[in-house]
Amino acid sequence: MAFSQVFSFRFPVFRLLLACALPAILAGCADSCTGSIETTVLFAKPGPKGVGRKIYVDVVNKPGLGIKKTLLYEGKEFGTFPHVVIISDPTNKYASNRSICFSKFRQEAAATGGDLTEEGIPQLVVEQ
Repeated sequence: MAFSQVFSFRFPVFRLLLACALPAILAGCADSCTGSIETTVLFAKPGPKGVGRKIYVDVVNKPGLGIKKTLLYEGKEFGTFPHVVIISDPTNKYASNRSICFSKFRQEAAATGGDLTEEGIPQLVVEQ
């Protein structure tokens, strides 16, 4: 019996641990933040008219940039975060990121009137 067959048949827990540990190991190899502003991605929604995305983030190291906000996702409370901003991502550049780091940005007017979940949240466009 081959080595791989022994571990997949006799040690299913080993396969499970390997499957769970592999993403954590690979995440450790990710590039470090190179911008002066670091954010943690909370979730994303489709952008205006279905173009790109609006990415909801919590600012890690520049607290004055965001606001404290209880966020709703698909009608359910997602959580309350201390420094929330929305990053406009028209080209889906940050679609799979867990964090977004940047130095240059342009601040747009905070949303008012329309989607109440976005009411008052600062909106940014990251410039490279």
